Amino acid sequence: MKTRLFLPLLLLGLAAQAADKKATATIKPVEVPAAKTDDLAGYKTADDLWKHLEELRKEPSTQPKSREEFISLVKGWFGGQKAAADEFLKRFPEDKRKYSARMLSIQSSLQLGRIPGAEPETKPNPDEQRKQIDAILAAADAPEEAKGEATFVRTIMLTENLDPEKPEATTAFLKAADEFLAKYGSHTLAPQMRQAQLQIVSKLETPEAEAVLTKIGGGDDARLAAAAKQILTQRLKMKDLKIKPVELKFTATDGKEVDLEKLRGKVVLVDFWASWCGPCVSEMPNVVAAYAKLHGKGFEILGISLDQDKPAMEGALKKLGMTWQQYFDGKGWQNTISTSFGINSIPAAWLIDKKGMLRETSLRGEALGAGVEKLLAE
Repeated sequence: MKTRLFLPLLLLGLAAQAADKKATATIKPVEVPAAKTDDLAGYKTADDLWKHLEELRKEPSTQPKSREEFISLVKGWFGGQKAAADEFLKRFPEDKRKYSARMLSIQSSLQLGRIPGAEPETKPNPDEQRKQIDAILAAADAPEEAKGEATFVRTIMLTENLDPEKPEATTAFLKAADEFLAKYGSHTLAPQMRQAQLQIVSKLETPEAEAVLTKIGGGDDARLAAAAKQILTQRLKMKDLKIKPVELKFTATDGKEVDLEKLRGKVVLVDFWASWCGPCVSEMPNVVAAYAKLHGKGFEILGISLDQDKPAMEGALKKLGMTWQQYFDGKGWQNTISTSFGINSIPAAWLIDKKGMLRETSLRGEALGAGVEKLLAE
């Protein structure tokens, strides 16, 4: 399965993650229309239009409350930038800023084409865009800032080919990213390149990925350094969890005391979820089916809810048919149990064997039932 990087959204991307964590089905998307070329007629000079374009490039201050709001916000943000950049190229083709305008148009087009549900005709032609980028890199009169933008986008486009079964593609991206940072370390896009590196290696557990995380963790960008260190710390925790039995005790919502140690001899799924988590809700029918099929054979589930609204959680339990015991403390992402285990994304399905050892952390769909049956047979 290929990994596609949505860039260059450092702040807005983080806002989208937060929105996914807080989203509920009752939130309606906010329509943010893309800017129209007609709206740009009032900017008579190249300087005026360029100043407007730079204003459009500033990240929106609006915090989206759902994935739908985020998508709508992105359409408006990049749609406005592309319209202004194309208008600039049309009206001022000899202006020295034409190369930067071309790169802005290419980047905006890439982003708009990656929005879920984007029409096929809006998706850019990668080969044509690479030709345009290479032309900028070869242009003698192109300013270094524009060449830096071109190198950035050329590098990021390598993420289109990332595939877990083809590690050479990841190596090629990381090499190109390092080359960009070595040459353009002070470029305005350098922080976003480091963010891209972090996003890629956060999904990999290889010596190469560890080296990149360590490098970012020791860098000057405090936010990225903290994120890299958190990932490294979490990985150390996971390694520790896999060499000794998992310890877990809590009082369930039904008032009963739960102790994982007393469930030795059974296969246990510790399921970190929330009623507002779309992927969690989508996956739950598979979890319920596995429980119905294998509970009688020694399969147990313990739910750890990251909800803050108890009625919402209880409503989801009833609607989805989740009959197993739950832990709820109303702290959301500050849930006592999830934070102690370093959980920073959900759903997270921890499958624990009969000896209390953590064996799997990401089984979904039919793979979950198969994984449980395999451990039951041991």
